[in-house]
Amino acid sequence: MSENLTAKTFAPHLLAVLAELTEYEANLSVPMEETYQPVCARMGIDENHGGEVSGGYRFTHRKIGLAFRQHLRGKGLGELASKGQWMLTPEGVDEARNITGLAAPEMEEELEAFVEVPVVEEKLEVPVVVTRTDATAELIEVVELVEVDEKESAEVLRLPVIQKHPYSDDPYIRALGTEAVPCYGAWSSRSDTCKECPLVTDCRMQVGAWKSELAGALATEEEQFQARVQQAAEDGKTVEELIAELDDEDTGPVPGGGKQGKFKPAKGQDYAKAKASRKSLCLHCQEPIPKGEWVRWCADEGVFHLACFDDTDA
Repeated sequence: MSENLTAKTFAPHLLAVLAELTEYEANLSVPMEETYQPVCARMGIDENHGGEVSGGYRFTHRKIGLAFRQHLRGKGLGELASKGQWMLTPEGVDEARNITGLAAPEMEEELEAFVEVPVVEEKLEVPVVVTRTDATAELIEVVELVEVDEKESAEVLRLPVIQKHPYSDDPYIRALGTEAVPCYGAWSSRSDTCKECPLVTDCRMQVGAWKSELAGALATEEEQFQARVQQAAEDGKTVEELIAELDDEDTGPVPGGGKQGKFKPAKGQDYAKAKASRKSLCLHCQEPIPKGEWVRWCADEGVFHLACFDDTDA
């Protein structure tokens, strides 16, 4: 049975368990060890199911770890708060609600601003004032004259809060702002700067877009590589000859060029080769990166010229 249990099989159960352990709150961390038993229980299997695999790890623990990395973190549903600490993103919480069937809170519970019109026994004019509790919003006043006939009860009047973008409601203005931010697309839940940035919502969406593009690029690269391997086998080439060809292709000129030294990612920090989806700045040398140029994308950092990024022994 264990042969049929893949990381993808564990993923929805892990998502549901993380949501339950955090009470459906995003960005709250949970030690990864605390998810093992609940996930297995939810799947109806023992934690020792499948025995041990290479490295002395339990089969279930390994699959749960891969489920988080590939299907939660890889799809923008989860993030690493720190080593061994897992948490869900807002998108992950929404997906968990879909899996568990738990409805999102009603709008009335999330929006505190509403006005109840009292019951009166004579005609009067009732001013209704709605203010937004969000500190970033301007005071919004909505005044209506409600004429109430004698012996009629006035119904409770609920008005939605007008949401305003903390930076600008104009998409063009926001686009200008994102172009001027060199770290755009490198959102980190651990960064105090990110917590205060008015473009944080847009930036988190860009992180998801980056990951989606990277996943597509990696899949395409893998397909091309497998095709090369098959063609090499048909041509009678050895593995050594194929590797030599690939090495020759990777030794060409590299665009960009940093200042003294290079940026080196921290141990375990995710990074990948990708094409720039828009014109941006290299976070190391601060020189422009044209749209479509090959770059290194690094989680919690941003994009770099290939020549400005040191991935040796990372």
